[in-house]
Amino acid sequence: MRGWSSFAIGLMLALGMAFAQQAPLTILHFNDVYEIQPVDKGKRGGAARIATLVDQYKALKPLILFSGDALSPSVMSSVFKGEQMIAVFNQLGLNAATYGNHEFDFGPTVTQQRVKESKFPWISTNILGPDGKPVDGAVPWVLLDWNGVKVGLLGLADNWLDLTSAGPDAKYQDFIKAAQQTVPELKAKGAQVIIALTHMTMADDEQLAASVPGLDLILGGHDHEPMWKVVNGTLIWKTGSDWRNLGLLKVYPMKGLKALVIPQELVVNAKVAEQPAMKALVSQYSDQLSKGLAAVVGEAKVPLDAREKMVRAQEAPLGDLIADAMRAYTKADVAITNGGGIRTDRVYEAGPITKKDILSILPFGNTVISLKLTGEQLKAALENGVSQVEKGAGRFPQVSGLSFTYDPSRPVGQRVLEVKVGSEPLNPTQTYVVATNDYMGNGGDGYSMLKGAPRVIAENSAPLMAQVVMDYIQAKGSVAPQVEGRIVKK
Repeated sequence: MRGWSSFAIGLMLALGMAFAQQAPLTILHFNDVYEIQPVDKGKRGGAARIATLVDQYKALKPLILFSGDALSPSVMSSVFKGEQMIAVFNQLGLNAATYGNHEFDFGPTVTQQRVKESKFPWISTNILGPDGKPVDGAVPWVLLDWNGVKVGLLGLADNWLDLTSAGPDAKYQDFIKAAQQTVPELKAKGAQVIIALTHMTMADDEQLAASVPGLDLILGGHDHEPMWKVVNGTLIWKTGSDWRNLGLLKVYPMKGLKALVIPQELVVNAKVAEQPAMKALVSQYSDQLSKGLAAVVGEAKVPLDAREKMVRAQEAPLGDLIADAMRAYTKADVAITNGGGIRTDRVYEAGPITKKDILSILPFGNTVISLKLTGEQLKAALENGVSQVEKGAGRFPQVSGLSFTYDPSRPVGQRVLEVKVGSEPLNPTQTYVVATNDYMGNGGDGYSMLKGAPRVIAENSAPLMAQVVMDYIQAKGSVAPQVEGRIVKK
């Protein structure tokens, strides 16, 4: 991103005094925000710091835009279901947003409620209801007069609906087709600058820019790292995640040409003061969180053993429960999760299970992904899982949908003796869909064979692991996991 900043400065100098005057349109942009509190051990992000930056640019009357993913996943959202995000966005003065896939994590009723609470429009040009109108209370586009500039906004997504809980009524329209229909309509209504708020991969954003020349700017989400690209003369800009940065874009309309856009990345770190009013709102939700965590999600009919000597060394009923929840959510063939991700090192007596219990057992904020592995790769994953069992290492696997036998006395890499998926022997050449957590999926705990595997549910579409387990228990009402012979030690 530093290279882009240098380019922007050079371009401004080359243009000379023609654009030295104040830009008619100033935009502040962000995407993929899951936490209202600072992240990275308090060093980056935080709604109160963002509010300070917004205040600093208030004289320029910035247009504040958001490219999706806020209502989930986070510990706070597991209690408030995204209410805290809307409260923060409202106080921040957000002007428009588009849906991300995580806006639908709690189902359409919650999405509709959050949209009603919003003091800004949600734009959904190509996710539609059965009546052909945008789903859950959104609008198809926005046309506004901002600082004397007529700005047209549309909101586009790629086809991630089947990975969400948007409900059967939500229908997807091809984003290019939707844009090709909407951009001329906005131009006919007098739009001088047309901006697409998108929530899709950079590859799809590039395709959009190449196919719809009438777009002046694409402000994207879904990707969590800051990135930019110019395609077909259109700047594609993504600011990153969790308010670690804030996008500042100066837009100069050009009659008969695409708008000139000069972007800048503002780093949001501890050097940025916290605005007192926003800090108070964040504290209000933080204080309420403890009460919300006391909510009961279900009942354990048997004790749940989270001790390290259990979850890192053998099949654990609690591990079975967690892996079962992951497999059920993803509809995968099997699930595998590392025992080291199961914490507290204690036994929970039979009785009510609270949100705090689950979030204490699964404290790392991991998400549930699924990927494709061959039988050979799956066996390699299990070999890694038992490679340090004698040390009580956290890589020990808890599994669902499969069973295996291993011999810890054999050399590392040759310990797994027999594997069955369901009731069938593992086929080394067959492809299986495997649910796991994002930490393991990115090679953590030695699971390097998972890192490059094709994703079915990728990290940027993944729900909070703790939320998946809570929803699973809540749906069942009560649970009584038992050792089933999934992992047998010779």
